[in-house]
Amino acid sequence: MPRRVSIATKFFLTYFVITGTALAFAGVAGYVQFKRYAIEEVDHSLENQARLAAEKFRPLLMAPVIDRETIAAEGDRIGKDIHTRLTIVLPGGKVVADSTVGAANVPSMENHADHMEVRTALSGETGFSARRSITVRDEERYCAVPIRSGTRIVGVARTSIPATLLNRRLDRVRAITWGTGFAAFLLMLAGTAIRARHVTGLSTRRPSTWNGPWPN
Repeated sequence: MPRRVSIATKFFLTYFVITGTALAFAGVAGYVQFKRYAIEEVDHSLENQARLAAEKFRPLLMAPVIDRETIAAEGDRIGKDIHTRLTIVLPGGKVVADSTVGAANVPSMENHADHMEVRTALSGETGFSARRSITVRDEERYCAVPIRSGTRIVGVARTSIPATLLNRRLDRVRAITWGTGFAAFLLMLAGTAIRARHVTGLSTRRPSTWNGPWPN
C-alpha cells in the first residue's frame, strides 16, 4: 500500500507541475495578447473620432478669420455627442476648444505644442500617447490627427479618454483570462488525480499464475 501511494503521488506531482506550468504560461500569454488587443481597439476608436472631428473643424480653421468662440462652442457640443474629450489645437499649439474644460476656460489652457501626440500630428502623422494631463490632472490615453487644408496643416484634432476607462476594460479581460484559467486548473487537478489512480492501478496489477514449465 505505501508503494502504491508513493507512485500515485509522484505521478500526480509530475503531471501537476508540467500541466500547471503550461496553463500558467498560456494564461499570461493570453492576457498579454488580450491587453494589446484592448489598447489597439481603444486607439482605433479614438483615431476614428479624431478624424471625424477634423473633417468638421476643417472649414472653421480654413476661414480667413478664425472664430474662436464658435470653434470652442462646437468643440463642447461634439465632445458631448461622442462622449469623449475633444481638443482642437492651432498649428502654434494654442488650444481653441476642449470639451472637458469648456469654452469659458479654454483661453487659460497652456500651450500644447510640446505635447508628444500634438507634436506628432503637427508633423503630419497620427500621434498617440498615454500620460498625466496637466489640465484635468488625470492619466489619459490620447490620439491626435492633423487637420489639413491641401498640403497645409491648419490644426490638430485630439481625442482622449481617462486611463481609468481603459483599465476597466483591462480588468474585465484579466478577470475573464484568470477565471478561465482557474476553471481549467480545477479540471486539470481532477483529471490528474484520476489519471494517477489509473496508472497506479496498472503498475500494481499482479500477473496471472502460470503452473506449467517455462519455455527454454
